[in-house]
Amino acid sequence: MVCVLAFFAWQRLGPPLAVTAVTVTARPTALGCDGTADLVGLVTTNGRPGTLSPRWIRSDGTASGVLREVLVRGQRQARLHLRWTFQGTGHRTAQAELRTLSGTPRTVTARFAYDCP
Repeated sequence: MVCVLAFFAWQRLGPPLAVTAVTVTARPTALGCDGTADLVGLVTTNGRPGTLSPRWIRSDGTASGVLREVLVRGQRQARLHLRWTFQGTGHRTAQAELRTLSGTPRTVTARFAYDCP
């Protein structure tokens, strides 16, 4: 009985949500004229319940507000999307940074190119 109570207490009062890894990929990595990049952040956690507070920051100076992603017990991953559209002629290398502000703070960056002659 004591073991069962200890197990339930550990589940409820155990360690808090912690971020163990963050990756960001850009699809596609090279955009043509009037293209949209889909940046996908994959946040891996310790599986504890809690709320992630991520934020996207783009190389053009635009930043999202702080987002909220609620994770349930046992959920070890969250996918976060940023869609970035380019129009008109030009050549540029763009980058987007994903910062996790809760759990264990982490920052990762993905780059892609826009090329429209």
